[in-house]
Amino acid sequence: MALHDLHHIAIRCKPGRLKESEDFYSKILGMDVADRPDLGFPGAWMGMDRSMVHLLEQEWPAESDPWYARGEAASAVDHIAIKAHNFDGAKRRVLDLGCDWREMILVDAGLWQLFILDPNGVVIELNYDISGEPPGSMGPAPGNPRPYPPSLPSSSEK
Repeated sequence: MALHDLHHIAIRCKPGRLKESEDFYSKILGMDVADRPDLGFPGAWMGMDRSMVHLLEQEWPAESDPWYARGEAASAVDHIAIKAHNFDGAKRRVLDLGCDWREMILVDAGLWQLFILDPNGVVIELNYDISGEPPGSMGPAPGNPRPYPPSLPSSSEK
């Protein structure tokens, strides 16, 4: 697995403070507001050179996925994302080593994503540019059976 660069750090905003956080990163630090696909929860992507800060305003219930039941899930740093290459090789290694993992396809962003927990409970998101993956690469499983973040229960399920 080849790692290339830091892609982004995701910061969890306190409820109701997304706009204030976006203003801080844009007006105080001078970051640009970048295009963000609809991910099903509020957030903003703040660009700087080749890296980003992703702001998100969403709390996932602990029962939605075991990863949200761990103590580290309440941290202000939600996850660290790294640009990488060779999704299939990385997924094979993660499976061989018995790591807990999740995966995702962001079609609009052209990314395959692999998520794993480091020994301290920090989510590491590996981003793979689909167009740069080796010919014949499979990517995430069809139907995305292990998504991250997990789907939130609908209001009728709560």
